[in-house]
Amino acid sequence: MTDQAMILAAGRGQRMMPLTRDIPKAMLKIGNMTLVEDKIIRLVEAGIKKIIINTGYLGSYISDHVGDGSKYGIDIIISNEGEMPIGTAAGIRKTIKNFNDKPFLLVNADIWTNYLFIELRRKKIESCLANIVLSPKPSYHDGDFNIENDKLLKGKDFTYTGIGLYRPELFLNYPDKELGTILYAEKNIKAEVYDGLWDDVGTPERLNMLRKSISL
Repeated sequence: MTDQAMILAAGRGQRMMPLTRDIPKAMLKIGNMTLVEDKIIRLVEAGIKKIIINTGYLGSYISDHVGDGSKYGIDIIISNEGEMPIGTAAGIRKTIKNFNDKPFLLVNADIWTNYLFIELRRKKIESCLANIVLSPKPSYHDGDFNIENDKLLKGKDFTYTGIGLYRPELFLNYPDKELGTILYAEKNIKAEVYDGLWDDVGTPERLNMLRKSISL
């Protein structure tokens, strides 16, 4: 099982304005928990020992908040990408050496879910380049992929949750800036559907909806 992960937290959060005028989206809170710290704690509970967090816009807020990981009992490495977005895949590629050629969990900071990361940690992906988690398409999303016999296909039936187990080779095989482009191009990707709680915290309205739905 892998014991390393990466949290994608470099987005500018333009759709979250004005909430993200002075802080990055990953620092928004649901209850008393920031989005980024929620992911850290869930990953630690699943047995992860090292987490890479990429930062960009106002990224110092995140690095100051999480520190070196010692308060969580793990190692945290911050990959600062600067103020301008470089793309999800490019951000992963920038820090790929930290994974030592071994698989790693990947999770977006700006989601809210009760998915148990231990389930993905247990997956074996020697025969594929990734195993990603899909969700039934929510009303606010057009959908990203289909799935057939556990294989990822182009389509619109399901939404990518921002959660996956990846081998570093996937990002070294493609020069593309965005992860979505690579997932559409690569044929050797496994997928599964998660029917539990999952939401993309992409707008102030959805943030407020989540806060109300969990009575915080």
